[in-house]
Amino acid sequence: MGGLASAGALESSYLAFQKLTGGEAACPLSGCQTALNSGYAELFGIPLSAYGAVAYGMVAALAFGAAKTQTELVERGDENRDAELESKYGKSRVLLFFASTGLAAVSSYLLYVLAFKLGGAECLYCLTSAAISFTLFGIGFAGLSGKESANAAPPAVALYIITVALMGLVLTESPDASSTAGLRLAYAPPQLEQKSTAYSRSLAKHLSETGAKMYGAFWCSHCIEQKETFGAGAEIPYVECFPNGWERGTPVADACSAANVEGFPTWVIDGKKLEGEQTLEKLAELSGFRGENDAASMIADLF
Repeated sequence: MGGLASAGALESSYLAFQKLTGGEAACPLSGCQTALNSGYAELFGIPLSAYGAVAYGMVAALAFGAAKTQTELVERGDENRDAELESKYGKSRVLLFFASTGLAAVSSYLLYVLAFKLGGAECLYCLTSAAISFTLFGIGFAGLSGKESANAAPPAVALYIITVALMGLVLTESPDASSTAGLRLAYAPPQLEQKSTAYSRSLAKHLSETGAKMYGAFWCSHCIEQKETFGAGAEIPYVECFPNGWERGTPVADACSAANVEGFPTWVIDGKKLEGEQTLEKLAELSGFRGENDAASMIADLF
């Protein structure tokens, strides 16, 4: 259990670090950024993954402590049994079971959010964390004696129900919904600071000619950064999802809805959907662009 909980703590710590530093977690599935950048990914302004890291860390500490106690009991053998040590080990098992029950309850609610609130977004990190939580729960339950499981089952069920209910109350789509309820943003295209290069302009033209699309929102910082990657003057095949401005409840443009856009920016290249900012090199590779981003192209920009 200690190893599994440690893996969960490492995963959650990585996600919390990316969230706090403004980075994007590497993920092979398209729904990761949708889930990790949604309002459900924060609680009271703190990344939910940070809470997860602490919870998994506590379970890992309990598990390693219980394992140490078990080792001591085995070393003593039946001839030198220690009632106090056995009691301590029994309490550790029960405590681990309750802790893993809480983790399983949180994961259950988050899977519900993933399936119904976020349209079935495919989030590898979310599914991995849920798998770890449920596995810990199963191991925790299996480690109880018959008497312990009978005594622990009723309060564990109550803990599960209360935890799920509390998650439903405190975890909402937008933590700052009250502050955005009356907010309206008028559409305003960003003013780019970086200049385009011969390479970025050629790549943008190639993307347009091959039918690629970048879907985004004018208020999306990652979309602006993606445009800055190309620079001013590069004609990116961009589709604005809120051409008439934004306010709470505004639906995305029909083109974005038809493309099943779940996060910004989203690239669609040759039928493949990519969420998040992409490097020029990756866009070139995926679209089959053969231009060279070398010294010669840089020199050409000087003349």
